[in-house]
Formats: sequence, structure tokens, C-alpha cells
Amino acid sequence: MHEFTPLLPGVRVRQLTRREDERGWLLKLLMREHIEGPLEFGEIYVTTATPGQVKGNHFHERATEWFCVLQGSAQMATRVMETGESALTELSAERPCIIEVAPGVAHAFRNNGSGPMMLFAYADDPYDYDAPDEQRITLLDPAPSPA
Repeated sequence: MHEFTPLLPGVRVRQLTRREDERGWLLKLLMREHIEGPLEFGEIYVTTATPGQVKGNHFHERATEWFCVLQGSAQMATRVMETGESALTELSAERPCIIEVAPGVAHAFRNNGSGPMMLFAYADDPYDYDAPDEQRITLLDPAPSPA
């Protein structure tokens, strides 16, 4: 089993193994032993982005999130809000990994492919539309549309 490796303070990456046969593939994204502390269910969601578009561009004060590109590719930008330390990471469904992002770390994903990008996400603190735990910040801009 691959271990998490640090990318920035509050950002850890774990390479994943996709198992394939003639029926298709299986990818175990997140297992109980990969979540530190008490385990209470949050929420799982899948989001997509068309080529050049950006998802995220925010940070949370409470929630930890885990992300994995399931289709296509993306550039992920992260910034530790307390220190300003930042990183850019290339993600792809062809080289699956899961990235853990702690509270206080801004994150954004730009679809840098020519087709749809699909992103799996797990948040340990469910989103509350009446009191959102989300601070907006621009880390990535959408790519210009071809003229």
C-alpha cells in the first residue's frame, strides 16, 4: 500500500493502483486507515469541468477534503493561507492519486485536457448552504477560449 507523501504543509498525496481486467477497472480511492482521527461520515461528490474551466478557488476553515481525477487531466493549485507557500501539481486519471487537503489550504483544479475532467471528492465536514465553510480566492483562472 502506498503511503501519503507531503506536497505542502496540509497537503498530502498518495499514489493509487488501478486494477484492470477484461471487465473494466477498480480503484480504491480512500480507506479508513488513511483518515487520521475519529471517522464521522461527511459527504462524497463528483464534479466535472469542461476543457479550460476551473473548479474550487477557495479554502475551508473546518473541512479536510480528498480529491482524485477519475477522467481526463487537471492542474491543481494549492496555497497554504497562513504562510503563502504554494504548489502546482499535474493530475491525471491515467496516473491516479488521491490528494488530501487540510483546512486553511486553498485549492483549485483547471481542466487542462481536451475532453471532460471528472473529479471525485470526499469532505469530512458536509457543506452547509446556510453557513458555508468556504472562503473564495483565485488561484487559477480559466484558460482562454480558442478563437
